[in-house]
Amino acid sequence: MKKRTIVVGMALALVSASLAACGNNNSNANESSSPASSQPASTESASTPAPASSETPAEPVLITALTEGATGIGVGKLEDLLKSKEKELKDKGADTAYTPGNAFNNDTFTLRYQTFMYNKLNEKGINVEMQDWGWGEALIQKQTAGFLAKNMPDIIVGETQMPGFAQQGLLEPFPDDLANDIRQNVADAAWKPMEFDGKIYGLAAQPGVSSLFWNKDLVKKAGLDPEKAPTTWAELLENSQKVTAAGNDQFYGGGVYAGANFGGYLRYGALMMINGGGFADNGQPAFNTAQNVETVSLLRELNAEHPAGLMVNTSEGAYFDAWYKGQLAYLIDGPWAAQQSKNKNIDVGMAPIPLSPNGKPGDITIGAAFTSVPKDSKNKGAAFEYIRAMYSDEIQQLIADSNVRSPVLKKIAESDDYKAKHPDLYTHYLAMSGNVQGLPTFAKDSSKVWQLFGDAVVKSLMTKGDIQAILDDAQQKAEAITK
Repeated sequence: MKKRTIVVGMALALVSASLAACGNNNSNANESSSPASSQPASTESASTPAPASSETPAEPVLITALTEGATGIGVGKLEDLLKSKEKELKDKGADTAYTPGNAFNNDTFTLRYQTFMYNKLNEKGINVEMQDWGWGEALIQKQTAGFLAKNMPDIIVGETQMPGFAQQGLLEPFPDDLANDIRQNVADAAWKPMEFDGKIYGLAAQPGVSSLFWNKDLVKKAGLDPEKAPTTWAELLENSQKVTAAGNDQFYGGGVYAGANFGGYLRYGALMMINGGGFADNGQPAFNTAQNVETVSLLRELNAEHPAGLMVNTSEGAYFDAWYKGQLAYLIDGPWAAQQSKNKNIDVGMAPIPLSPNGKPGDITIGAAFTSVPKDSKNKGAAFEYIRAMYSDEIQQLIADSNVRSPVLKKIAESDDYKAKHPDLYTHYLAMSGNVQGLPTFAKDSSKVWQLFGDAVVKSLMTKGDIQAILDDAQQKAEAITK
């Protein structure tokens, strides 16, 4: 009983620890319009959960799976949802045709994605019932309640909360054969943030990491080469200062959003990673390192290259509105910014994030919907077949052709065809390898600890106070909570 109480208490700490900070900007398709239930959906009881296995079920089986925005298709049996979605699109006159290897209308991405999933699973005797538990804080609350009640779907999905669930022992580790296949054939960002103690606990079919984007027209107005990306922090700051000077309060150099929320942590966290810093060490805050002080110092200088208050605005939407209105020259964001900028008639460049003097490439996953199998899943073997289908050739080729995200299957992303057709997103694919992590979960009261750090960064940017002292204070207050 005591052991269960400990797990429950730790799980409850995750309820407000993380929010999905990527919103609709990150989706290949619109969020599902189906209402989220107010309580976790029920599943049939079983005396003993099935053991983990990647073997195909011997008998037809129905699994339950949570939906998510980029691939959400509604609530109900997947077969029925596909019929309804296809009719809806055809009634609207949408073109639902798709030939692998060719561009297509992204309005029908969800239909194609879920059709491939259905076909891959149906041939193995697996049917799927989709459930919608919402996203962000609402999803985390329902998942936490579901874990406490041992009443979970066979497949769950989430973003920043998922590594914490894995660390608390609430998720089933991938079978060895599946894990080994993923390590050999799938980009690091799709699974590395969900690896603990040598086991993989989740997979994202189309994760994002941040890159540097620039508005070529604004850069050119500042007398800079619009085809050349800054490669160092010093170069990024200098270029941004030149754009702000040329903009005369009409446009600015920009840089990166740094609000005290997960939208900010996910984006400037990439700069911290590059500089050898970070947010936590084994669940304990690591705010006041020399590397973090250097990173926040850069953020303070970049703050001057924005309209007053924009860089730390509590709403990340205001920041990205300024970018899409052509008011900022430089931006650090996920891969969707490339196509969405083009949709707004912005002539955009895309390159790896510039490096600090002693920095090395690194990144934070952003817009990564990790799919996992709960410990309490009643159909683990079939659930892992669902995950295997997510990185199948068909699904990954579809993602490649969408030109919104990079595929994670190496043989597609590293093909000459993909490199030629999608040079910008191939740059993004390269950034998904190596030192890529997700946001950490703190040992206690993560939401309070995150807020302490976020507020400290905002204070550092908006005042002339000593950055080391400000981060020292945040560190001391955070340790009082976590230790």
